[in-house]
Amino acid sequence: MISVEVIMHGNLRRFLPQGVGSIRLAVPEGTRIGELVERLRADNEVGVAAIGNRAVALSAALEADVSIDLYPHLEGG
Repeated sequence: MISVEVIMHGNLRRFLPQGVGSIRLAVPEGTRIGELVERLRADNEVGVAAIGNRAVALSAALEADVSIDLYPHLEGG
């Protein structure tokens, strides 16, 4: 198991306990970001994932002690 910090932005906070902004989770080594999003029941809600101010694919594997930012889909007009 590895430990990761998940930071939910905007309305994605509703997927964390009591609407907190971030949470530390233990996940199996080799877990992909998309699998983590599914575990949080936020699939189809995450528009962008970022690690260290850099956008990453949901298919990217998580590394130990990383902080991942998850952003909702952007809308506007």
